[in-house]
Amino acid sequence: MERKVGTFGLADFCIGSKRKRHNFLDDVSGLIVWDEIEILLQRKLNRNKVNTVGVKAYPALVMFKVLLLQAWYNLSDLEMECALCDRISFARFAGFSLEDDMPDHTTICRFRNLLTERGLMHTFLDEINQQLETRGKLVKTGCIVDASIIPSAARPVKRVDIEVVSKDNGEDEFIPTVAVHESYSHDEDAAWTCKGNKFFYGYKMHAGTDDKEGFILSGHVTPGNNSDTGEFCEVMKRAELPEKSRVYADKGYTSKANSEYLHLQNLKDGILDKAQRNKPLTPRQRKRNRLIS
Repeated sequence: MERKVGTFGLADFCIGSKRKRHNFLDDVSGLIVWDEIEILLQRKLNRNKVNTVGVKAYPALVMFKVLLLQAWYNLSDLEMECALCDRISFARFAGFSLEDDMPDHTTICRFRNLLTERGLMHTFLDEINQQLETRGKLVKTGCIVDASIIPSAARPVKRVDIEVVSKDNGEDEFIPTVAVHESYSHDEDAAWTCKGNKFFYGYKMHAGTDDKEGFILSGHVTPGNNSDTGEFCEVMKRAELPEKSRVYADKGYTSKANSEYLHLQNLKDGILDKAQRNKPLTPRQRKRNRLIS
């Protein structure tokens, strides 16, 4: 059972009348037929069959728009919660009025995990991209691959569970054995990662975006400790770029396997070169890196 949001009142009208020009989010809202996305969400999530006892869930379309905002503006769950409360343009795009309660960071995290567990994120991104291509707003000529860190909403408190179990020694005797289980918080899918000498506990959003307008072509979420290099091919497979398109990526994606994949797919390699131990970059490689950057 979903709660009702988006009942706009006098305050929403007054603030909306003061806006002098459209922004990026207004343009996107006008390009996409959200009714088709909502029907697809309702069919895939089957929320009508869920027990109606308890707190009502936010509408699936509203939460999906929140995830889009989070990906476009590279925000953590907590930052997304604050942005919905502080930025009127974000709230209006998602479908909230000034009087609605905004979802907190744990709600955002749970909904993202729900789509990820059911493998639905790609389905909805493909639907949006198909609409944009039909309207001539998305022409795939190149792709930028990058990963964004999404800190977990749960506190990364280490928990150690010690369990005494009996082990059969093969002689009809059972020897008590201690089993130690370590986990961090209640968010068991999250993991530690390091970026810029800072440690984060959460997830990574691996995404490929259009190099012209910044639309998301493909993307998926993994635990934070997954290597960027190892997720490159998966991102490219789902981006479905035409041949001769150029693919840009930073040094975190530099590998022989990734370059060979682009060559086999007849795509242009725009991955930055990375110096190796006792093998610095050549002048040509440094120049190439500057051009790509």
